[in-house]
Amino acid sequence: MSNELSDKIKEFCLAEGFFKTGFSKYEKLTNEVTHLNNWISEGRNADMNWISRNEEKREDISLILSGVKSVISLAYMYDTPFLHDESLPKISRYAWGKTDYHKVLKSKLEIICNKIKSICGDAETKYYVDDGPVMEKVWAVKSGIGWLGKHGNVINEERGSFFFLCEILINKELNYDNPVDNLCESCKICIDACPTGAIYDDYKVDSNLCISYHTIENKNEIPSYIDLSGWIFGCDICQDVCPFNKRKHFTDDNNFYPMKEVFGKTADELKSLSKEKFDTLFVDSPVKRTKYAGWQRNLNKFTTKD
Repeated sequence: MSNELSDKIKEFCLAEGFFKTGFSKYEKLTNEVTHLNNWISEGRNADMNWISRNEEKREDISLILSGVKSVISLAYMYDTPFLHDESLPKISRYAWGKTDYHKVLKSKLEIICNKIKSICGDAETKYYVDDGPVMEKVWAVKSGIGWLGKHGNVINEERGSFFFLCEILINKELNYDNPVDNLCESCKICIDACPTGAIYDDYKVDSNLCISYHTIENKNEIPSYIDLSGWIFGCDICQDVCPFNKRKHFTDDNNFYPMKEVFGKTADELKSLSKEKFDTLFVDSPVKRTKYAGWQRNLNKFTTKD
């Protein structure tokens, strides 16, 4: 049954637009959680205290789904064939569209889980799109989606790193995939390109110095020593320079294509948005996470630097 079920699951995932699906066997992530706790103890998480919550579930996903046997990791492209104008305010590629990726991907995962249930009546599943106590990058690496790059993102040799990760926990044994080789080797392009030095060592990112943290999660003033380099929501620099993103594979999902009301606009045009317009425009967008005050703060920082 594991062969047949595994094949059918990959078929279901491909039909929903996921370019890569991998399976890994349930195990406790004791070493990985220890590394995470060491990172937190050094204060590298800035004020994102939520990262330290649910430690026991991150270590042992059977506390999320009793009887879990396998993790299904899935990857979904979001890169599009559009380029930033470096003279204008920049938003991270994953947030260009009008629709929050959580909504898009969760609807697809629900379809997949329903299909699994239709062919395997006693299957139990639980899915996440980076919104639960699941170490998605760890499971993606174990499932052969790619390897962990030095910038902290999972890289697939053919598709690069501009993709979302999702996972489905399931109480069934599957045909497990093997991890792939780490091809970063001695390359340090992403580390050298980070303008704030946030990638302070291979595979280690200090949130206190990260542009993405300051433009999204930081609710206070941005320190004067942080140069946003033109970014007003997120930052893609470490991915943009990665050699594995030069092959240019793009999504055909127009949910992630740039909003014409925002893309290619000047700082003054974006600052002129009222709070009501901001709330309406970004109601289903990841950009709403920064809130209107953060949006204006980031744009003011952009104006000041330019």
